[in-house]
Amino acid sequence: MACSAAICMDNKEHASSVINHMGLSEKYTDALISWTEKYLDIGNLERIIWGETASSENPYRSVQVAAEKDLEFTVLLASKRDRSSTDVYFLEGNLLLLFNITLQSLKESSVSYAL
Repeated sequence: MACSAAICMDNKEHASSVINHMGLSEKYTDALISWTEKYLDIGNLERIIWGETASSENPYRSVQVAAEKDLEFTVLLASKRDRSSTDVYFLEGNLLLLFNITLQSLKESSVSYAL
C-alpha cells in the first residue's frame, strides 16, 4: 500500500499533533517528535535510505531496524507516568505502522523509477 508524498506528510503532521496533545513528559515528547521528524518525513527518510545504499545490501531493512531501535530508545526518556499509560503502547504501534507505510511507499516509488 503506497502513500503519496502529501499523505505521508499528513501522517507525520497527524503523529506530531497526537504526540503534542497526549500530555506526556517534555523529554519524552521531544524524543517522539524527533523520531517523527526523522522517520515520518519523506524527504528525511529518502536521505537516510540514500545514505544506507553505499553500506548496506538492503538499505530499506537497515533503516527499518534503525527506526525500530530508535523508537525503543525513546522510552528511556519517558517518565514513570508516561510508561504506565497504555495509550503510549498504542501510539508507538501506530508510529511504526505509519513508518512502515511510508517506507513501503518509498520502496514502490524507487522500483517504478528503476523501470
